[in-house]
Amino acid sequence: MAKTKAPPSDGMPAQEHLPLHLFNGIASSYERPAVFFSYGQYRRWHRFLVSRLDLPPGSRILDVSTGTGLVAMDIAQRSQVQVVGIDLSDGMLAAAQDNLRRRRVQNVTLVQGRAEALPFPGAAFDVVVFSYLLRYVQDPLAVLHELSRVLRPGGQLASLEFYVPPNPAIRPLWMAHSYLWMPLATRFLSPGWREVGTFLGPSIRAFYKRNSLGDLGAMWATAGVKDAKVKLLSLGGAVVMWGRKEGAVA
Repeated sequence: MAKTKAPPSDGMPAQEHLPLHLFNGIASSYERPAVFFSYGQYRRWHRFLVSRLDLPPGSRILDVSTGTGLVAMDIAQRSQVQVVGIDLSDGMLAAAQDNLRRRRVQNVTLVQGRAEALPFPGAAFDVVVFSYLLRYVQDPLAVLHELSRVLRPGGQLASLEFYVPPNPAIRPLWMAHSYLWMPLATRFLSPGWREVGTFLGPSIRAFYKRNSLGDLGAMWATAGVKDAKVKLLSLGGAVVMWGRKEGAVA
């Protein structure tokens, strides 16, 4: 496994400093709280995402917003493939490097960089996956175009995101969890987690006020991935989307 660093990007929009600060603040203690606050569903979501992928031996997979590398490792351990994990947060990448070393995963390379300007040539990957990404970028459609650019024709694009349950009987429970329980419970954790506890729920809700699942499907289609499939998980607390880029399968 190796870690490389893309050239730093100047002029980062001000609103992106907050998420990067949050990610670095929780990187060293990310996994257990993530599992706890998802009521044990977090790894299940990862497994479902990976289960949607076709991973023949020799495939090249890009995991965008790789975080601590959990999805990248799940993919790498399922097949004889080569995985590249990219993330903006150096704290998350350091945690991912520790995870790879501890679990002796050899076929994952880590790169620091931005989803808006991936440091890879066009059509370089057979599969591109991303998790918890689009809420943190200024232009989701532009990012989807960039993800599609590095994906070969016929290759798969797949994503995992938090979601707001559409069921009106379940949504009040989600609101209580996101706006009351998480801010209260994270007070007893690190300063980084205290910020996450107040930031996460409003961030998720605001994103889906601006972008419905239909809107996201239209963005995927505009980026060249039409007829994307959608699966809500955990009563609508998470959503997985997946589809194939138009063009001949190599």
